[in-house]
Order: sequence, then C-alpha cells, then structure tokens
Amino acid sequence: MSAQRYLKVSQLRELLLGMERDLGLGKLTLNEKDVLYAVQLVIAANGGVPRSEDIKNHELTRNITQPTFHRSLKSLVSLGLLSHAPNTKARSYISPEGVRAQMPAELSAIV
Repeated sequence: MSAQRYLKVSQLRELLLGMERDLGLGKLTLNEKDVLYAVQLVIAANGGVPRSEDIKNHELTRNITQPTFHRSLKSLVSLGLLSHAPNTKARSYISPEGVRAQMPAELSAIV
C-alpha cells in the first residue's frame, strides 16, 4: 500500500516540475518557489495584500531562515514575479498581473 502512495506522490512531483518548467519557474531555487507559492496562497486565503510576516508564517516558508527568506523575496521582485504593493507600507507584496497573462488559461484559473 505505501509503495502506491510513494508512486502517486512521485507522479505529483513530476507533474509539478513540468508545470514549473512550462511557467518559466524551473530555474528558481526551492526557497524562491516556496516563497512565491506562499504569496499566492496567502493572497487566495486572505483576499488582500500579504505582508512579509504573513508570508513568512505560512507553512511553506516557516522553516526558511530570515536572511534566505528576504533574499528570495528580493529575487522574486527583481525577476518581476512579485511587486511591492502600491499605496502600502514596505513589506507588502502583490503578484503582478503580467505573470497571470503569461500563464496558460487552465493554470491562471488555479493561481
């Protein structure tokens, strides 16, 4: 039974890697991906602009060290995958609409 579970998780991981490649995320570090995913999940859960402490407290990023977390945020902003939220204090982020426009329709509905 557990062999089947491992197979299913392996297949999900393979699918995720393919989707990341298709979206141009394949070259991001694991920490950068986790930060990006946490931002998307916090936005979806709260329907607002996530602050860095909300992102840092997410399950995906909770174990990333503070310096690595902030380097990952900075890298994602420099790559255009995240932006500083307008009209907010520093440490608030948004996902630029341009990122959604580049996604295939079936994926943009998920993100």
